[in-house]
Amino acid sequence: MRERRGAARDEIRQRLNLVDLVSQHVALKKSGRQYKGLCPFHSEKTPSFHVDPEKGLYYCFGCGRGGDAFDFVMRTGNLTFPEALEQLAARTGVRLERTPEEAEERSEREQMLRALDAAAAFFREQLAGAAGEAARSYLRRRGVDAATARRFGLGYAPPGWETLLRHLKGRGYSVPLLERVGLVQARPGGEGHFDLFRHRLIFPIQDLQDRTVGFGGRALDDATPKYLNSKESPAFSKGRLLYALNWAREAIREAGEVVVVEGYMDALTAHQFSFRQTVATLGTALTTDHVLLLKRFAPRAVVVYDSDTAGMAASERGLELFEEAELPARVAVLPDGRDPDALLRTAGTDEFRTILTQALPMFDYRITQAARRHDPATLEGRVAIVDEVLSVIGSVANPVRQFEYLRALAERFGLAEDALRQRLAARRRPGRGVVEKPGRAPSREATRHGAERFLVHVMVQVPEARAIVGRELAVEEFLDPLHRKLAGLLLGEEIPAEALIERLPDEEGRALLARFIFEPVPVDERHRDRVLVEHIRYLRDLQAGEERRRLQQAIKAAQAAGDEAEVLRLQKEIHARVAQGAWSAPREGE
Repeated sequence: MRERRGAARDEIRQRLNLVDLVSQHVALKKSGRQYKGLCPFHSEKTPSFHVDPEKGLYYCFGCGRGGDAFDFVMRTGNLTFPEALEQLAARTGVRLERTPEEAEERSEREQMLRALDAAAAFFREQLAGAAGEAARSYLRRRGVDAATARRFGLGYAPPGWETLLRHLKGRGYSVPLLERVGLVQARPGGEGHFDLFRHRLIFPIQDLQDRTVGFGGRALDDATPKYLNSKESPAFSKGRLLYALNWAREAIREAGEVVVVEGYMDALTAHQFSFRQTVATLGTALTTDHVLLLKRFAPRAVVVYDSDTAGMAASERGLELFEEAELPARVAVLPDGRDPDALLRTAGTDEFRTILTQALPMFDYRITQAARRHDPATLEGRVAIVDEVLSVIGSVANPVRQFEYLRALAERFGLAEDALRQRLAARRRPGRGVVEKPGRAPSREATRHGAERFLVHVMVQVPEARAIVGRELAVEEFLDPLHRKLAGLLLGEEIPAEALIERLPDEEGRALLARFIFEPVPVDERHRDRVLVEHIRYLRDLQAGEERRRLQQAIKAAQAAGDEAEVLRLQKEIHARVAQGAWSAPREGE
């Protein structure tokens, strides 16, 4: 099956016109044998997005995203690889062979999605009919106009216990299927099933392919909970979905920013008031998957949570997630007692836009909140603030950003940066003392990384260089995992570099290979071979130095243990390497 799928991928690549595919999302202009345009994955004014139709690859020099047609469809549509394969196979007319298990799984998923679509249509009909007057009255009170209700596919679940169940059973959907997608649930006594949503305003939740995958329901009486989501199912995972993202993604790209709110009504009202770059979480705290999903569409985010204690706490908890994803984020602070929905309806568009413009960077917001909880005028208060904020700084992976945060914290409260670094080091490794300043990586490691990168880049661009590198270096001598993976593929195959892209399992590796294919080697062709040899020699010297230090440490350990035979053996090994010309002569005492 794997071989048949591989053949199908190859056939899709041969039939597919990548320029036509990308042009559905980007206005491309021919530039030599390539095409250029504004990147669909981040906001930019100068085109840095390149497409090479001959190699079947794309790459953006602005955001670093790249790959082949499958990567492009997966990223623009938030699809898994099998889903992207299905979509491109349908586009190119390529027939995919499936195992019986795959065919059954696909058939079941299609049935689930059809059942959810049928439920959405039923809820819309109920909203429009006589039974939906209570829901329509609620929408009028909340100021939701008819166009917005239609655009978001709002519906109404009637109060009967089996109204939806009978309707869908009559259309051929089995009860086990309806239970699996969270539309009905078994009665406590085990006798029959009943509708999950009853007498509620219904908000259909759609994925990025505009398929209904679940529902949110707002109670129109005193029922609890006030908001109820579909249960987790193979089609619905609230920790990986954002409400209204399918409607917001184009506006997000245009604005270069996404606005994140808490609830369905907040998002719906924001769209009605022309803030169409707005999405909402589904009654759950932001997750890592949420933030990574946002990063695919937006270069930065504004979090607009309610001004109550829970909302402010949620904003602070989200800081670590945005930092981990390296997605710049700000926090919009709303007036007391307001949420985005209420603010827009009472204060209007201009006031909301001003609040978004004045949103604080998340780190500044965290400092401000800490200063509200502790008195910065006292020593104890400043220590408490520092400890609270350092817990955030300690989670920051980017050393440059961490360095800047420490500097900003020191300036804000008139503290010494070195003292903050010592405090941070003590929190990380009690009793270990001061750590090196963030952002100062050892020059040896930085230079080694650059040397490895250069060699891999040359091997991608100049196939004949692979033999030169392969004679002098082993794949294991490339320490960076991505460099080592690429070197292993390049040294093992005499095929064009672009043909290796499907053998890289992770998106980061495919993007790096695409970059090396699009980006010229940063050295004049006349000097390329000489520089290549210099980089090889540099890595070999580093390797020899590391091995020499290892042997020297082993000699010291043997001397300390009084093992003269082992000392003599290790010294002979060092002198043998010198005699072979691999190392320089040992220094006195070796």
